[in-house]
Amino acid sequence: MRWLALLAGALLAIVAVVILWDTGVVEPPESVTRTIAALSALYPQSTRNADIDRIPCTPLRRLRLYVVCTSGCEDTWVIVGVRGLRPDNLANPGRIPQQPVEESRKRIAAAVAAEGLNLDRQEARDMIGCYLRLEGLLPELVLAPADLVALEAARGNDDEMKRLAEGLDAPDALSRIDPEETGDGFRAHLYYWDTSRPGRPVLEMDFSLEKNGVVRSLDARESLRGGSVSGSTQGTPRS
Repeated sequence: MRWLALLAGALLAIVAVVILWDTGVVEPPESVTRTIAALSALYPQSTRNADIDRIPCTPLRRLRLYVVCTSGCEDTWVIVGVRGLRPDNLANPGRIPQQPVEESRKRIAAAVAAEGLNLDRQEARDMIGCYLRLEGLLPELVLAPADLVALEAARGNDDEMKRLAEGLDAPDALSRIDPEETGDGFRAHLYYWDTSRPGRPVLEMDFSLEKNGVVRSLDARESLRGGSVSGSTQGTPRS
């Protein structure tokens, strides 16, 4: 019958599109991969009240990164990578007991390595921005040398500190990250103003990346720069 032939043709077309999406020949619609990320993070729970945010990461051309949260990340907080139509829960910062840092970093490294990247300096800068976001940090709070001096002068003046923080939120914030090529990869030293912690300390962070974008090492420690941070707590951010 004619309608059976039409139905079979439509099904074949759907299968062909799904195969193209899954293999990465054609990029799936954003709405599709967002739904897949939510299901991966929450199944068998409902995804109706989930907040799903894309983590921008331009060097990753096939892998899409999402943060999936419920109740303001109080109940669920999962970072999901979707390549084609295949999800992978890369990190679960909201898990109790807490997911070991080494486990999440290993999963993220494997997902990035599968992209087969060969970074240039600009792409290395962008990847470091991605890793900051994966650590729950904001690239907008990376400080240039002049910002460090301004922060030291502003300590104790909440209005000046607020004005400085607002001024850091610029479209070219990633330009304050200055990776250096090492031959087999990149390294970068940066200052990060952690406004989420008591005392709003400055952290010194050292990134070392492979050419394929995988983190070789990441060290974060409280800096002596940036002025007094009385009331701050010791340690590094969740990473």
